[in-house]
Amino acid sequence: MIFSAVLTMTMPAAPQPAPYAIDVILPVTGSFAYDGFTDTQTFRVFEAWANAHGGLRGQPIRFDIHDDQSSPALSVQLLTQIAAKHPAVVLGSSSAGICNALAPIAKDGPVLYCFSPAIIPPKNGYVFATSISVDPYINAMVRYFRLRGFHRIAIISSTDGSGIADDQSTHRVLEFSEQHDVQIVDWEHFNPIDLTINAQAANIKRSNAQAIIVWTSGTPFGTVLRSLQDSGVDLPVMTTQANGDPTQLKQYVSFLPKDLTMPGYAYALPTALLPSQMRKPIADFYQAYKDAHVQPSVSKTGTVWDPALIVLSGLRKLGATASATQLRDYILSLHGFPGVDGIYDFTNGDQHGLSDKAVILVSWNAATDTWSTRSGPGGIPLASAADVVK
Repeated sequence: MIFSAVLTMTMPAAPQPAPYAIDVILPVTGSFAYDGFTDTQTFRVFEAWANAHGGLRGQPIRFDIHDDQSSPALSVQLLTQIAAKHPAVVLGSSSAGICNALAPIAKDGPVLYCFSPAIIPPKNGYVFATSISVDPYINAMVRYFRLRGFHRIAIISSTDGSGIADDQSTHRVLEFSEQHDVQIVDWEHFNPIDLTINAQAANIKRSNAQAIIVWTSGTPFGTVLRSLQDSGVDLPVMTTQANGDPTQLKQYVSFLPKDLTMPGYAYALPTALLPSQMRKPIADFYQAYKDAHVQPSVSKTGTVWDPALIVLSGLRKLGATASATQLRDYILSLHGFPGVDGIYDFTNGDQHGLSDKAVILVSWNAATDTWSTRSGPGGIPLASAADVVK
């Protein structure tokens, strides 16, 4: 008995398996560094949660993050180097321009899961895009205004690539039958380096618009809001989720419109409004953030969390030796997969996997630094102000 006890005490512990490394390309520095910071934080929270819940069949996972410095050229260089090792999957990057530069490299694998919803990957290919593609996303936004009784809408767009893409999508959405009674009474454009847009704001004021959609983000969004206030325009404003950073919004407090909405994600909804199959993934999500002692972003976190969840579910089913083709085929077969942003269906050929039913509208309260839910799934307005849930 004594010998046995000594032997047990002196035997070395079984070695832990090396982590399964997943390469991630992110703009940790450069012009998209805020996205990179939020995305990196999400990966660390997800990694801790996943490893506490079994990892990859008992093997821990690790996200190896490579900084593309917000540069398409550097991002292409990084993916080329990573792809030479023939991984099953690479995650990133965070902007449409960079993702479009990366897509040709992943034409035949690895699986590339991009964190920009603005790209349109080829059907049944190896490239996937997070969240909702642009047309259904904008359709839900216009639906929200229309169902609130706002049928005369003004639009102001930046003249950069993002603004042009949003303009093109908006034109397509306005052709949808459900939007037949929506009228664009003024469509203004501005250079994102402009310091004011007072002339455009004056045109909007004269247009008899009931509400405004702003297609720009970052500092140019602040320029638009300030010029609208300076011109005496006091109308409901809707913008993209890219403007959902509270740090940014706090800089605009003195000229924020009283009614400012933007798309959020399903995990911001009260439980009663959620499909039942989404409740566990969302509970896991919030518990993971609680355990990490950080707060998720209402407009950004899900764009990384769900791709990581989908990829891990595939690797858990297929095993650590899964090939890029096996993982791609697994994702393409998903139907009714519950995430925190919505219920995914990749079987219809949309490499995003979500429809406009995944869109909700939220607003930020500057006084309390909290987000309020303004619509149910699909941009359907909540019945009354009493239904708005903090």
